[in-house]
Amino acid sequence: MPDASRTVLKYYLYRATAGPAFTYPIYTLFLLLNGLDFAAIGVIGAVQSVIVVGGEIPTGYVGDRIGRRNSLAVAAVLFLVSNAGYLFATDIWGFLFVFGTLSFGQTFVSGSGSAWLYDTLEEHDMEDEFTRVSGRASAINKVVMAVTMIAGGLLYVVDPFFPFYAAVAFSLLNIGFVLVLPKNAAYADDRGSEDDEGGPLSIVEALPTIRERITSRELRWFVVYLSLFWGALMTADMYLQPVIDRTLEQSVGPALAAYGVAVPATLGFFYASFMVVSAIASDHAADIESWLGVQKAMLLLPLGIAVFYLVPVLVPVAVFPMFFVMKGSNSLIFPISSRYINEHVESVGRATVISAIAMIRAVAGVPFRVSSGLFADLFTPLAAIAALGVCFIVGALALYTFVPPIRDVDVPESLGPEPAGAGDASTEATD
Repeated sequence: MPDASRTVLKYYLYRATAGPAFTYPIYTLFLLLNGLDFAAIGVIGAVQSVIVVGGEIPTGYVGDRIGRRNSLAVAAVLFLVSNAGYLFATDIWGFLFVFGTLSFGQTFVSGSGSAWLYDTLEEHDMEDEFTRVSGRASAINKVVMAVTMIAGGLLYVVDPFFPFYAAVAFSLLNIGFVLVLPKNAAYADDRGSEDDEGGPLSIVEALPTIRERITSRELRWFVVYLSLFWGALMTADMYLQPVIDRTLEQSVGPALAAYGVAVPATLGFFYASFMVVSAIASDHAADIESWLGVQKAMLLLPLGIAVFYLVPVLVPVAVFPMFFVMKGSNSLIFPISSRYINEHVESVGRATVISAIAMIRAVAGVPFRVSSGLFADLFTPLAAIAALGVCFIVGALALYTFVPPIRDVDVPESLGPEPAGAGDASTEATD
């Protein structure tokens, strides 16, 4: 379908400019340069978490009311404001505004981005292509992130403000690309209204709908499992920078100093390598889904990450492949899990429900971050990462033993082969 192909291309262009990483390798250094200490940076991180938890459901609901494309446009404007804010912020209050705006913008994307794509593909009878399109878009995004990470580190060496100028330019491009995305049919000017059957949810309908869909047989334990995954395994990402810094300092630090190589430039190349691996993995998400099936993929990939978390405690040099495994496997898991959720959520209220799931994940991550932080202070960051891996292995095996997050009868035929003899069990099975 030519129209569908053009729409997918526009989506790829939108995703290519949606997350430039010019500032990622150096933003902590920039905050320190402006007089902030690590305690202040921790406060900013805590405020971001509060904004995500408090904003997910309201912004998902807004996305269902004003349209998913318009919600993505609001996010793009907020990202522009956040990037421009770096150029004027000079104290903790200014940076609270910068990072708070960033987190608030992300809540507009978390539900509406996935909902817009799924509904758009469904309108072209291409919903079976969700994992492939989502995975490829994520791969494009990560390749651009890799390039901009390298550029950001090099630009920072020239002038600390240059990475932020570049980020502002990309944000302006992103606004342009999001505005050329088509609206979903339900939000087109001549289609649907809140009074029409199948129109956007009212505020009275939203919360009961969230409760009904998240507690459904197909999603209730899957949401718990995703929360365990994001809480236990993805919390390790917060230790990435200190572990890498320490490892690089111990291994090649003297050599870098001898050649006068600036650390920010080195970090940009290192983080970029993560993005390249993630991009390759994301582009093959549909292949992995087809090969393993949803149920096995969602069990084996996270367990693989968790096992790798244990290795560096015994073999410290394994810390580098561990992070590559974490980034790559996560890029495989996200498109697969997103499609499974979309398959079990109706179009009406889809962004609201997906945002609610994102909020639950954010809440579940809080105890893991706090407890692992205390553990890291008592022992080491590597020990904390290993403890997170053990927590996930124990929790995941318990879930799959007693209340499987995904059952064969809950996987639509388009997501994987139907088990022999299943028949109509997907519509008849009860708990």
